[in-house]
Amino acid sequence: MSEKKSGLQTIYAPILVLLLIVASFYVGRLSSQVEGLKNNVAEADTTAPVPAGNQVAPAAGERKLDVASLKARAKNLGLNTGKFDQCLDGGTTVARVSAEQKEGSALGVSGTPSFLINGILLVGAQPQSSFESVIEAELKDGTGDKAAAALGEDGKRLTLKLADSYIDGPANAKIKMVEFTDFECPYCEKAFPTVKAVMDKYKGKISLEYKSFPLSFHSSAQKAAEAALCAGEQGKFWEMHDDLFTAAK
Repeated sequence: MSEKKSGLQTIYAPILVLLLIVASFYVGRLSSQVEGLKNNVAEADTTAPVPAGNQVAPAAGERKLDVASLKARAKNLGLNTGKFDQCLDGGTTVARVSAEQKEGSALGVSGTPSFLINGILLVGAQPQSSFESVIEAELKDGTGDKAAAALGEDGKRLTLKLADSYIDGPANAKIKMVEFTDFECPYCEKAFPTVKAVMDKYKGKISLEYKSFPLSFHSSAQKAAEAALCAGEQGKFWEMHDDLFTAAK
């Protein structure tokens, strides 16, 4: 009987060793996969929103658009801070911001920045050449709609029935550009110097009309829009408009 057991052990021993080797391989592989998953989760967590109490202070040069910063901008622009604060805190311009948003929505505006060049819609922070293409066609023979279509835009010329807002440029300008913008929108910030360049190039031939269009998911956009209009009540709308697109001092 003992000889039989000894024989069986001799037969099964190599098999058990092989099984142990295979099991060790799969355990090691599983452990490696688990560790990899942990690392992936850790990397994903670095992109998660930072809790309110642990937010990093704005980097140098970053635009600040919270209420306190808006009031500081007003002071730096030489506004009567008492009147400005009363306007901003009291929501004096809320209705006007809302009315301008509705104007944009009625025209099909859904994002910012959106421009209407003689009623021709141009959407987004496009290169200066895109603006010039439409403007040059309008100045030459009024075919800006075709130029816009060539850029991939709808090309449809909208009939504008907008209430007057703040306008930079001559009232009788051949090119009338309307901008629906959001001061917190990074694309609007990107478009700001382009619009400035276009206004400088066609000075005397173009006007720019501002329209508020703060997007709901930008927490500071509404108050920033109100602040610009509050500054306008003291004759410094464009000064505040430009300042809101620059880093806080």
